[in-house]
Amino acid sequence: MNLAQKIAKESTITFSGMIYGNINRYLYTLLLARWVGSEFLGIYSLANSVRLISEVFGKMGMEIGVMRFVSLLNPDIEKKKIQRLIGSAVKMTMAISVVIMAGLLVSSGFIVTHILKGPPLLKIVLMVFAIAIPFNAITLVVAFATQGFKRLKYKIFITQFLNPTILLVVMIISFWFISVEVALMAPMLVSSIIGFIVMFAVLKKLTGVKNQQLLKAPFDRELLVFSYPLMFVTILLTLMHWMDILMLGAFTNASTVGLYHPAARTAGLLQALLTSFLSIYSPMIAQFHAESDQKNMSGSYKLVSRWLLTFSIPVALIFLVYPQKVMLLFGAEYLPSANVLIVLTAATFIHAILGAAQSTLSMTGHTRLLLWNAIGAFIINIILNIILIPNYGMIGAAWATLISLFVISLLRVLEVRWILKLTFFSTKMIKPILAGSITWWCLWRIHPIVMDYHTLVTLSAVSLISFLVYGIVLWVMRLESEDWDFLTGLGILKNSLKK
Repeated sequence: MNLAQKIAKESTITFSGMIYGNINRYLYTLLLARWVGSEFLGIYSLANSVRLISEVFGKMGMEIGVMRFVSLLNPDIEKKKIQRLIGSAVKMTMAISVVIMAGLLVSSGFIVTHILKGPPLLKIVLMVFAIAIPFNAITLVVAFATQGFKRLKYKIFITQFLNPTILLVVMIISFWFISVEVALMAPMLVSSIIGFIVMFAVLKKLTGVKNQQLLKAPFDRELLVFSYPLMFVTILLTLMHWMDILMLGAFTNASTVGLYHPAARTAGLLQALLTSFLSIYSPMIAQFHAESDQKNMSGSYKLVSRWLLTFSIPVALIFLVYPQKVMLLFGAEYLPSANVLIVLTAATFIHAILGAAQSTLSMTGHTRLLLWNAIGAFIINIILNIILIPNYGMIGAAWATLISLFVISLLRVLEVRWILKLTFFSTKMIKPILAGSITWWCLWRIHPIVMDYHTLVTLSAVSLISFLVYGIVLWVMRLESEDWDFLTGLGILKNSLKK
């Protein structure tokens, strides 16, 4: 397989899983929104944001570090070294995540009462979510370790198929047969424990590592030195991602957070594309850099950036032109969030198409630079949230996210150009931009005609039109040779699945 075929095959595996996982999580949010209302949804969102931020501390950036170091080793020749490396990562993650869990359990009352100013139920939900942190942190570190072998199916199966399915099923069962409160708490803990058990079984099968090796593995100082700056980067980026939720909770109330959450979840669907392509791009760029292969580094950077743009456009256009109909999926109560969806879609679209720059910097060893980038963007985000949320509420939080994501994305692109002499832009991007412009015009022209129909009918029609018009226009302008290689890569994937 050539470069485009390899990226196509592996990213499609990831994207298929991401589609399934995001549909399940989206349906989870949609059902919660309809069944329990904005206040309970806000409680879930606040507790989940605290969990995710705490989880980053527990992982310590080990997931990226172990993926990079494993990808640079030969699994046939350096099996023992890989086992020690993974064992060290798991051991350090386990130790820190348990400490984080204990700290969150002890401080949950203070966080809820004095920072989030939430209802008593939030404390209970937060404590249950805290127990899930070690299981989730270790699962993700191990999943990224398997990704270092350039095999994505294990990580995708656990994180995008198994966990989201359990999350949704347990929530439905809990809601119908137990209580609303249990429906908020149980799914996260149950899915975390089951995912942890299955992921460890996969690790043992793939690497042959045993429990004793994990317990006796020494701390790998080189891995820690590489990873801890990434921990702070991820912490700051996670804080920036969830800061709008947390600060809305601090400045407003749980109901406002509940209204904001569906818009953020919907716009976040575009992140599935970014994650899909970067899952294979990251270990590949690390390998090319280690080999000083500037040609493949440049080619893969431009290729992935163009495909991110190409695949993001038809989805983003639906959210931008028909935000009212999208929010009506959650119920009429969430209609005021339509403008929030527009702003957040613009934010995630920019972040997606420029997102390859972050992996390019991290996989080439510029982790400290990423840290300073994240610090700057985080400060901007905090300042904007403090200024905008008290005056403009939800839309102010959305604008703070858009501006800060634009700044950090642009900064990374410029740094990749300056340090590595790589640019994401190519003239081949003009075709998807023109196709997107024509598609936008068509969607806007039919807007008065389709808006009077039922929400599901309208969204089904405009989704079909968006993808159909966009695809036809691209076809008429002729696909690039790499795009044909992409389609060939899908054929290779199909044949490999049959085997």
